[in-house]
Parts: sequence; C-alpha cells; structure tokens
Amino acid sequence: MEFDFDDPSLKAALALHEGQERQGPGSRATTELLLDLAAPLPERPRVLDLGSGTGAATLVLARIEGARVTAVDVYTPFLEQLRAAAETEGVADRVDVRHGSMADLDDLPDGSFDLIWSEGAAYNIGFGAALASWRRLLSPEGVLVVTECGWITDEPSAEARAYWDAAYPLRSTGENVDQATAAGYTVTATYLLPASDWVETYYAPLDRRAEQTDPDDPHAAAAAEDLRREYRLYREHGHEYGYVGYVLRPR
Repeated sequence: MEFDFDDPSLKAALALHEGQERQGPGSRATTELLLDLAAPLPERPRVLDLGSGTGAATLVLARIEGARVTAVDVYTPFLEQLRAAAETEGVADRVDVRHGSMADLDDLPDGSFDLIWSEGAAYNIGFGAALASWRRLLSPEGVLVVTECGWITDEPSAEARAYWDAAYPLRSTGENVDQATAAGYTVTATYLLPASDWVETYYAPLDRRAEQTDPDDPHAAAAAEDLRREYRLYREHGHEYGYVGYVLRPR
C-alpha cells in the first residue's frame, strides 16, 4: 500500500495519532503476554518490529535480555517519537530505527531475525501477503507474532459488516489460521485482545485528542468525526469483531 502523505485527509488522520502511545488497539500487558507465548527465544535475539508506529511494542521488545530491535515504519513523526521514547526509557542503544515500508524489505537477508513482531499493522499490505513475504526473514527456529482484526461472530450485524467491508474486509480467526498455514507456518497460539485494549489504551485517548481539533479545519473535523464513528461502532458492535494475536513458527 502506498501512502500520499501530502493528502490533507490522511495528514489530518495521522495528526490525530501523533503524540499518542498507540496507533491501534493493544496494551503493554498484551504485548508481554504474546511475548510469553512466543517463548523460548534464543540468547540475544534479533527482533524486527514492523509497522512500529511510535514504539509501544518496540520499547517492550527492547527489554528482552540481549535483544537488538529494528523498528520499521513509513511515517517519520512516529519514528521521531519512538527515538525520543527509547532515549527516555534508556533503551536507545538497543533500537535501530528504519524509515521504510514493511512491504519493501528486500535488502534484509534471509533468516536474519529470531522474532518478527507486528501489532495492528499487517493489514496495510494484507494479512496473507504479509505472512508470505516475512517468512523468509525468520531464522529456522524463529517466531512471528502478528495481530489482525477479524470477526469473532458467525453472524455480524449489517452495520458492522458494511463498515468493515468498505474499510478492510475481515475474516474469521479460523480463516486467518488457514492463511497462516498456507503461508508455511504452524500456529502455536492465538489470543483475543480484551475490550480494554480497544477502549482504555486506544479509543479513549484518541477521543480526547479529537475534542481538541480545530472545527474550522474541514479535514481535521472530518478526521475527528471518522474517529467518533469508529468508536461508536465499537461500543455498539465490538462483541462482533476484535484483534487476535497469532504466534506463528515456520514449518
């Protein structure tokens, strides 16, 4: 997926997320839980965080003993915030920041990472495409941890279905497991993120930020309204869809 960062609508949407800890649902507790599910890791693991955003997961991964983390994102302001946070938390020497696309990793050698991580970002290039393209980067005993939004009901409401069909067509957890298997992985664990990962650490802070947008800026106002619509949809239909963490090992 290509991004036009000069597009005023995209700029306004991204501006809402600048300064936020997270750019998608998740929490430190969930990152730590998924990390436990990914164990064991080798000593001094080589870690790749794809679609790192401002580094909420990166900073947790950098705490792994002996780890070296490469964080990749296409949006410079997020990476600048990540660098500052890594300095503040005292892990800057363990984090390499790379500006670029998660779809453009051809310069990275095969088998060069023991842990590949991607929270709420694989959808940018498609779940199946992401799994297929990232597999070569894993060491033989490596592990991929990725979160992906999907249906958690067999009968989603018409409103939720219409919204997601237009934004990013969702699949069920079973269908995503099938995609992972087809891409050459063994699925060793799945974990449904709790509602608090959507509301407390993502939507509530964003909603407060949206209240501060300039109502006379049409693009900012539209971005704020889109956020409110999405938040309302989750409050009313969040029991129908959710992010699931997948822990995958290459076969």
